Amino acid sequence: MNAAVNTKVMDWSKYTLDEWLSQYGAFISINRMRGGNEPDDLGINQIYWLVQQNATKPARNNKTIILKMTDFEYEQVQQLLRQIRCSISICQSAKVAVELYIQKQVRGLTLDQMDSEFKLSRSSINNMITAGRWYLAGHDKRLVI
Repeated sequence: MNAAVNTKVMDWSKYTLDEWLSQYGAFISINRMRGGNEPDDLGINQIYWLVQQNATKPARNNKTIILKMTDFEYEQVQQLLRQIRCSISICQSAKVAVELYIQKQVRGLTLDQMDSEFKLSRSSINNMITAGRWYLAGHDKRLVI
């Protein structure tokens, strides 16, 4: 008998590279916050999660990211990041630039926060982030800037 194989295909053109990484960061944050499906004690994370889940409109904030990523898309982005981080074809300096770009987008850091965390000048961090962004887009042609 012939069995039909249901293969999902990732649509990388759905979001830009920045949006994919922001969605990935939001997915990680939401899953960390939930702490399970049914809260045992109503800790701060569970209360926040319940309020956000029952809110009719998202809070008006320019940093608020509305999560629209599915589990499949999360796994695909995670696989892409793992391939980039474990690749031996990427030189070490390019890996640093790409990692800074990923950290900025996933964690939502500002240049000042990155300056204090990574102990580099603001201009060098900005240059490395830009280089990492373009390197990542050039490394994987499926990604849109």
